[in-house]
Amino acid sequence: MPQSATVTADILIVGAGFTGAFAAAALADGQRRIVVLDSRAGVQPHFGGELLHAAGVDILASLGLWHILEKAAGERISGFGVTADATDTPVLLPYGGVPARPGGLAIDHQEVVSRVHAFLARQPGVEIRHGVRVVDVARSSGRAAGVRTASGELVKARLVLIADGRHSRLRQTIGIAARQRCLSLSAMFMARGASLPVRGYAQICLGAPGPILAYPLRGGHVRFCVDVPLGFAPKREQLAACLRAHYAPALAEPLRSYMMRGLDSSPIEVMANHTVSTDLCTIPGAALVGDAAGCSHPLTASGMTNSLNDVRILAEELRGTGDREADIDAALTRYAVRRYRFVRIREILADELYDAFRTDGARCPAIRAGIFRYWRTSAHGRAATVAMLSGDDARVTTFMAEYLRVMRQSIQGVVVGEIDGSLVSRAHSLGGLMKESLELLNRVGAGVYTGTVR
Repeated sequence: MPQSATVTADILIVGAGFTGAFAAAALADGQRRIVVLDSRAGVQPHFGGELLHAAGVDILASLGLWHILEKAAGERISGFGVTADATDTPVLLPYGGVPARPGGLAIDHQEVVSRVHAFLARQPGVEIRHGVRVVDVARSSGRAAGVRTASGELVKARLVLIADGRHSRLRQTIGIAARQRCLSLSAMFMARGASLPVRGYAQICLGAPGPILAYPLRGGHVRFCVDVPLGFAPKREQLAACLRAHYAPALAEPLRSYMMRGLDSSPIEVMANHTVSTDLCTIPGAALVGDAAGCSHPLTASGMTNSLNDVRILAEELRGTGDREADIDAALTRYAVRRYRFVRIREILADELYDAFRTDGARCPAIRAGIFRYWRTSAHGRAATVAMLSGDDARVTTFMAEYLRVMRQSIQGVVVGEIDGSLVSRAHSLGGLMKESLELLNRVGAGVYTGTVR
């Protein structure tokens, strides 16, 4: 195609990964012309999300898209089991604690993307173009009006959806600032011929320098995602030995043997874990979708579900808008309001859980012990945690009520000496808990103001 060529679409989506592909699928109606541009010429070369919360399955069903994955080679997930150390009995956090919950899904990321791409190939008016790098956003009359590619091509559209991931280049191009922080590294590898202690439950194991997430994949395999704090991370060639020495002992059998087997037989993929937070996700004519608009530590496995929720809100708000730019921009404004109301508390919850589940920090043992005491003694607490993680309850009031209950358990454990023995260490822990509470209140207040009250 010559450099001066111009393509016109109704909707242009930058990024053909999980989020961009499902956005195209949700918005395809046989009438709109949808063009999806992806910089990759082939499949994604690195690890992608594989856990879809039950709420994500519900979203796909509500969009009429569940059939894309329904017969895929995935494992249904009934909830999460969490252990404090190798001697601990798992605390089960079932999706069944949320009414009418059918369960989540663990599935190979490449299979998900391949299936949705195959679906899009059959949809009239939808075109995916691979190997096309977008370098700029075109503007007209103060709003986004398309993009320019590295070859000089102009692709015009009334609506531009940016789904190019957490390190989005176009986010900055359209003038949206993001707070980014690298938290740790994740080491991912597979154990073949393995199973989890409780069938159908993904496992979160503590007691190592960072939490370990393990979940089943079809074919009798278990995926390990191991969090390695930045200050603890060894050189790449020493990583396997580090995991054997410092992480495997935190696992009970048979998971410990499965981890060792996976380290012996499977390559380790390493990725950095970032939090990305924005206070703005739209401008006239364009919107950020999925991780481009924000993401959390993968411990809570919320990325795919959050992305699908973005897609659902967009589909609902754009329904019946027609071609008028003013109507499209009004729909984007409503999208932003609903998106942040859903995601803001989940971002804070993900940060708090990750901080509590690490081994460093004086306050972590007290909060972690409080969380386990609360979960073990309260069915309501277990259900409320799952509801917030899976997206069924994004209310600030729920989060604060549950946090205060955990803090009460944490303080009680410190006062009676269950967590720290000496008076000095107990006083230190109490000081850390009070400081944490004040910091959290400030964060929640800022999140409510900038993200949920609009």
